[in-house]
Amino acid sequence: MNLHLYNFDALEKELEGLSPLHRIAFAASCCQRLLLNYNAFSHQENWGNPSVLRTALDEVWQILQGKPVDAALIRRLIEDCSDVIPDSDEFTSPNLIYDVEAQEAAIAICNTLEACLDPTPEQIIKVATCVTNTIDAFVPHKDKSFNVSESKVGLEKLQEAIGSHPVAVREMAKQSEDLQRLNQAEKLDRDFVEWLRTSFDNDGKSLIDLA
Repeated sequence: MNLHLYNFDALEKELEGLSPLHRIAFAASCCQRLLLNYNAFSHQENWGNPSVLRTALDEVWQILQGKPVDAALIRRLIEDCSDVIPDSDEFTSPNLIYDVEAQEAAIAICNTLEACLDPTPEQIIKVATCVTNTIDAFVPHKDKSFNVSESKVGLEKLQEAIGSHPVAVREMAKQSEDLQRLNQAEKLDRDFVEWLRTSFDNDGKSLIDLA
């Protein structure tokens, strides 16, 4: 497969070949790599509630291990997660850094919860879009070694440069690995789900190296 940070066509084709539960598993893995971004923002700004998102994502992992979907609970968790999405306009700190990354983490978990009720490829693409938005917000604005800008090279070249950044390359490799393993797994047994939940080896950091 040839996944690209800004082009979701290949991902959509892969998702179409997966079972609904396998699709949710892919989304949950993405969220696992995003969640620490929210934690970093919450710690920095002393705002938000990471445990709300953690509880919601844990519910998804339990569903993947065989727990029946409780639609009422899922809807309540979506409301809880929506309530802790930060609004950038509410913060006046001149050092506000990870607001977008926190927003995308929370939105991704909301979308994954929605996928538990409606696990279409399109719903999972929404989660992958949060990953792309996170990298798109982080690399050109917070990586001081990245010196490419849209004003200098145009949008297409900028996206090519972001897509070639080590953070993006690593994430696309992980998504490809997850999809390959999911394609090979007829059933999501407990060992496989645990592998998917813990297999991102980045010294306890998020996909953009936040802890």
